[in-house]
Amino acid sequence: MRFWLIAIWNTIPRRWVIIALPVLTPFVLLLGWWLIAGFFIKPPDPGFVAAQAELTRVLAAAQTGDRAAQMRAAVIYRDGLTGKPDGAEAYRWFTEAMKRGDLDAPLMLGDLYARGLGVRQDYARAAELYRTAANFGRSVEAQYLLGDLYAYGRGLPQDYAMAIDWLRKAGLRGHAGAQSYLGSFYENGFGIDRDPVEAYVWYNLAAQQRSVAMSFRADIDPRASADKLKAAFSRLELRDAERKFAERRKAIHAN
Repeated sequence: MRFWLIAIWNTIPRRWVIIALPVLTPFVLLLGWWLIAGFFIKPPDPGFVAAQAELTRVLAAAQTGDRAAQMRAAVIYRDGLTGKPDGAEAYRWFTEAMKRGDLDAPLMLGDLYARGLGVRQDYARAAELYRTAANFGRSVEAQYLLGDLYAYGRGLPQDYAMAIDWLRKAGLRGHAGAQSYLGSFYENGFGIDRDPVEAYVWYNLAAQQRSVAMSFRADIDPRASADKLKAAFSRLELRDAERKFAERRKAIHAN
């Protein structure tokens, strides 16, 4: 095959090659680009394309004052579903939704302030927005985050009693992160008398959703913590702890 190609090439007059070269060169380059693109250029991600189409659609509705569309547009911008995150646009649309009474918008805006995404980081403002979401929207997530700010003194004076109050509200509504957090407060006596039985109850509740709890506090393994406390209990303490655990779990499921 190679010899036939060489023979054919040798029969072509050189002047034809010189004349054809300017015409054929663009086609050869185009063919080369197409072959390289096939190997190295990836087609657009379907999720990316879908998000762009969704953003175009929801923005049209958001401009008319549709609260749900405003929230969805803000989430798309915040999470960078169509490219890089755009905190400024996320802030704009969460703010518009909050003006129209959306109960989740204060929590989302508080998160932007806490992260410093699209706005200057401001824990005090985040705390105000979390409080609004916790009180009026009854957001369990906002209750947890407000408790966390009190625990660390971010944007608020450090106040373990207030931290426990907000974390308890979230924990009694089934928030695994808050339950694990409370377990550490009672185990270590942060702002409260040490109470291993109460710590065991909260840890054991969090252990029912261990992976969720550890997504909030990776430094606390509620199952390991509960087992450690359990091993040190007397028979009477263990019976008391299991009774309290059963009662609280029933109360949480009833909410």
